[in-house]
Amino acid sequence: MREVYVIRHGKSSWKIPSWTDKERPLKNKGRKRTAKVAKYLKKQGVKPDLIITSHAKRAKQTAKILQKILGRDIPLQIEKKLYTGDEEDIYDLLFGLDDNVHKVFVVGHNPDLTDWVNRYKDKKIINLPTSGVFGVGFYARSWKDLPWASWQELLYVEPKSL
Repeated sequence: MREVYVIRHGKSSWKIPSWTDKERPLKNKGRKRTAKVAKYLKKQGVKPDLIITSHAKRAKQTAKILQKILGRDIPLQIEKKLYTGDEEDIYDLLFGLDDNVHKVFVVGHNPDLTDWVNRYKDKKIINLPTSGVFGVGFYARSWKDLPWASWQELLYVEPKSL
């Protein structure tokens, strides 16, 4: 099984108007919620083989919190296309993964993540909230086989539910 967990970056700051969108950091609330979600994932035994994140500051900070709590040995891959692309770019990244990777976290932004989640979630959502996580498992031997694989929803968690 190939497992994909999409995670929206934590709540970010708009404190300094001159910051570009890419420069906006996490608010303290965003750091706390992301840590809370990471601890929940750890309790559930969810540890990725790889974390892929957008290059935006808030996404990288989110990924580093996940890495710190779930395992500093987890490789972190930064991908610009998760910031400027669309949900199809998520597939492109997944199709290119090494088959030794079985479980991957994708840390990014809306609306792309919500669109991607709604392809697989049993009950559709309007918005994947900040620090929200959705996991789906694909019955595939290789990442290249995802388009033909059956799947099952593994997990959906919002920070406010913890």
